[in-house]
Formats: sequence, structure tokens, C-alpha cells
Amino acid sequence: MGPSPNDEGGVPYAATLLLEGLAGAGVEVDCFVGTDEADLPQRLLRTEGLRFFCEPPRWRQGAWYSRTALGTFLTGQGARAWAQSRLARLIAHRHGERPYSAYYQFSQIELGRIRRLRRSLPPIVIHPEVHIAGELRWHRAEVALARRSETRARNLTVRAMLTARAAAQRRDIRLARLVVSPSRRFAAHLEADYGVSAERIAVVPNPIDLERFAPEPGEVPGPPYKLLFVSRMAVRKGVEMVVGLSTRLADLAGRVQIQVAGARGLWTDYRALLADLDGRVAEYVGPVSPHDLPRLYRSAHALIQPSLYEPFALTVGEGFASGLPAVVSDEVGAAEGIDPAVARLFPAGDLDRFEAAVRDLVGELERGASADLGRRARAEAERAFAPGTVATQLALALERAAGQRRAA
Repeated sequence: MGPSPNDEGGVPYAATLLLEGLAGAGVEVDCFVGTDEADLPQRLLRTEGLRFFCEPPRWRQGAWYSRTALGTFLTGQGARAWAQSRLARLIAHRHGERPYSAYYQFSQIELGRIRRLRRSLPPIVIHPEVHIAGELRWHRAEVALARRSETRARNLTVRAMLTARAAAQRRDIRLARLVVSPSRRFAAHLEADYGVSAERIAVVPNPIDLERFAPEPGEVPGPPYKLLFVSRMAVRKGVEMVVGLSTRLADLAGRVQIQVAGARGLWTDYRALLADLDGRVAEYVGPVSPHDLPRLYRSAHALIQPSLYEPFALTVGEGFASGLPAVVSDEVGAAEGIDPAVARLFPAGDLDRFEAAVRDLVGELERGASADLGRRARAEAERAFAPGTVATQLALALERAAGQRRAA
């Protein structure tokens, strides 16, 4: 159970890569998704070992209930919950006919109807990509930033929604025999916020498509050196850190260019903050389509990601695969265990250390280190995020939850 897999990008594309990998690792998977079968990637429908059971949600874009971003999110979540409730009954029925080894829920924590059916289901494995307690913490801390772009009424509405979801997640995650976390840092948050013991957590990074995201062959272009920030313009992403960095790097005009790319967030919109970008060294290019994203990575020299809370950051993994070194906060899960030459860490929220790390990297780029850093970044992505490697780790975690052991 999880988000509808797609061929475009983000977490739904990670679902596609994981399902392909699990099937390749010899795991038989029945997939229950809230979408129409016609909307699923054909490559998955043709994959041996995968079967799909679909329940299209009764929801459409552009209706009266989905004319605003917040309305779209809230009603979309409700429609998805309705579809998953019907799918949950089907799972319980099929488990009674031919028992499953595990119930694996990807991306979300809330169990919905699964909670009431759990006694007639196999062991539960939850694999979250984010937890609402983390979102709520920063939504509270960044009230002053939010005032730049939203009303108090909207802020309070979102706060209430996050508070309710955090409580539901804290309740439901306790029912999981195993929780899969994309990083050790996120695992620590789950332990602190939701009381998930370390013994119940398996750390498995997200997969990255190493064919779609790959370096541009040939020589690395010279200055100005492009530093790329790809993110939702939203709470806890460090948008204000990037704005502050642009002001501090004004003396490097002509040598450095910060390019900011991404759409608004699901329930917060920090694009108003970008009006303060220093135009001498920075620009906002707006949303980028999944088709254009690989080209955008290949046009850059490095990635920056100053998130204050970031369980993984697929964009950082994609950047490494594209041959980009990165300057990231120590909250970014995708940088864990990566060669520090290409994953330059600084303490989250420390603008001074962020600036210093960026200046150090720019200095190395100016001294001709681009090609070497690009090769090392790519090698790290191949080692850590190859879909087959990640899927094998996930298969072992699922077998652990099911009480089975795979032969070495």
C-alpha cells in the first residue's frame, strides 16, 4: 500500500524503483493503490512478480473542493483515505485466502482502516518518507516567515491539521513490527518524537535512477559556477538560508550564480521570501518539470540544500548521481555515509558555516576540481543508491519483519 507509482519523479517514482527492485530480488508483491490501472507505468504492469489491485479515488482536479492548494491537499488526502479503506478490506480478504508474509506500507504512517483490521493481517511494516511531528515542529518555529505569504487563519488551519495527523501517526506507528527509515537521522527523530525503539527500525536509503540522472559527458564548463537549490519553497526547507547566502556572496558576482528551482509547498508557500534574493548572484527560475530536471542538474556545478529537517532529500541523491558535489545541512539524510569531499556538511541553521562551506567549495571549483569531484559524487551514488542494492536491503528488512531469513 502506498502512493500511486509513476514514471515522473519524487516519492511516487521511488515507489516504482522499489517495486521493480523487490520483484527483481524475488519478492512477490501484491500492490494496492488508489488509482486507475491505466495511470500506472506500463513497465510495472509488465513486471513478473507484481500484481496490481486498483481503487480509483472519487476526486478530480479543478472541482470546487480542489481550487486552492490547501483544498487540493486536504480533499486529496480524504479521497485517498477513502480508496485505501476499500483496499484494506480487500487485503484482509486476500490474506485470509492466501496468507501474506507482511503488510508493507510505503510513504505514509497513518494506517486508516488497516488499524481496525490488523488482527486479521500479517506483520505490519511502515516505511515513511517524512513524519508530521517534524513538519509541525518547524511550522510552529517559522511563524514569522509564514506571515510573509499567508494569513493567520490559513496558518492556524494548517497547524490544526498537522497536530491531528501527528497524534494519529504517533498512535499508529506503534502497531508496526518494523519501521523502515531512509536515514539514521530520521530514525533518531522517529525514536524521539514517536517512541519507536531503535530495535524496531531498519535504515534503508531511497533508490535513485542512475540512468535518468547522470553526468553530462565532456568537459565541465567554467565560470560562473552554478550552485543549484532544488526544493519546494516551503517550511523547513531553508529557503531563508538561501536568500541570506545570496546576500553574503554578492562579492562573487560574475563568478558564482545561485539558481533556485521549485514550486510552492503542499501547505505552505515561501515564494514571497525569494523577493529578497540578491539578483547579482541569484535567480528564481520557478517550477521545473520532471522531464527537464536531469538537464538542470547537468547544467550545474554543485548543489546546495540547507534544510532544517530533511529525512532524505531525493534531490541531493539525484545531484550526486548527476556528478554534483553538495553543500548540505547535517539534517539531510541523503548525505549520510557519503564521501565528505562531495557531501560538505554544516550545522543546520548556521548561516556562517553554510557560507564558509560554499566558499570553500567554490574555491576548489575555481582551482579545477570539478571533474574529480563529479566522478567521486557519481561513484558514491552508484555505491549507495543503486535501485538493485536498495531493493535487496529492503527485501531483507521485510523478511526480518516476517520472521524469515534469506540465505546469504
